[in-house]
Amino acid sequence: MGHQIDQQARERIWTTMAEFFVDNRIDYDYQASKICVYPLKELKKIFFREVAPVCGPNALTAAPPIWLSFDDQTVIDEVRRLLLKRDASAFFRLRHELSVLYLRVTLNGIWQEVERAITRQRGRATCA
Repeated sequence: MGHQIDQQARERIWTTMAEFFVDNRIDYDYQASKICVYPLKELKKIFFREVAPVCGPNALTAAPPIWLSFDDQTVIDEVRRLLLKRDASAFFRLRHELSVLYLRVTLNGIWQEVERAITRQRGRATCA
């Protein structure tokens, strides 16, 4: 489970994790089976610092606009844009850190479901 996460794999993780924020029934085990080979610590970091700032607001909205599925290319483009802005601006970096703190509190329940699903998949030896 010590796989290196290259950019292509990271983008697959982004698009997989985006599905945890839709306003519909989520098959956590199926989605977790796609990412369970990666270190849990790194997945948690990606969840809160990269994907949640882009897709998390959908889960926090009273009437979420995305209820079926996120568009993969849109997720990739938006996360890339977020990371570029974060790297280019000290002010945005601070704002991002505050946002991450907020998301860690408000979206912790979703992360707990994700973590349990990853643990189940690892226990079933379904991780390649």
